[in-house]
Amino acid sequence: MSIIPQGFDGGGFAPYSDHCGPIRYKRETLEDGSIRGWAGVMLQEHHIGGNNRGHGGLLMTILDEALGMNACISRNMQPAVTVSMNTQFFAPMTAGQFLMAYGKVTHATTSMAFMEGEAWCGDILVGKASGVWKYLKPR
Repeated sequence: MSIIPQGFDGGGFAPYSDHCGPIRYKRETLEDGSIRGWAGVMLQEHHIGGNNRGHGGLLMTILDEALGMNACISRNMQPAVTVSMNTQFFAPMTAGQFLMAYGKVTHATTSMAFMEGEAWCGDILVGKASGVWKYLKPR
């Protein structure tokens, strides 16, 4: 049984995140002073698919949360929404593991962020994603 890594806190950011997880979030300061955001979830029985492994849709959700979070962080928390995301699946996940993902901006324009990210269960790379997020205009 895994434990939730230090620094991940509770959700409460959106009803969907609490319902499908609960998803936990973490921010860390990197050596260059930039901030990296993480999204994670403790895999429970209700996250398991028909093949007795973690459901791929949950992996995609965690990657989407992480990439979107980092798009927002890169613009002083300007909201962003997913335009497209491509996902690769590398390894199975099981109940009791903590699934976590981060993202990084590879390119940005005034209205779009191009993102890449990785998802891990401990030291096992379970998936990767790349995609495009659109920045919303401030209200």
